[in-house]
Amino acid sequence: MQKYDNVIYEWCNKKWHRTNNKIKTHAERRNFLIVCNYGDWSGFRTLAECEAQFDEFNEADRPNFFYSVVERT
Repeated sequence: MQKYDNVIYEWCNKKWHRTNNKIKTHAERRNFLIVCNYGDWSGFRTLAECEAQFDEFNEADRPNFFYSVVERT
């Protein structure tokens, strides 16, 4: 994650949780991505496209806050 990323979702207790951060641009813009502790996990996409991948993480055995969905401006 980069210091200017706006965190929209965080991975905690094996589920995605929405943060209180407001979206700075528009959810339809392709400036959202899934990141992990090692760097960018996905490419740029809309927020809905990120949310559509949440089911893929159901079996993820990763520690809390390992993944995040961020808005990169």
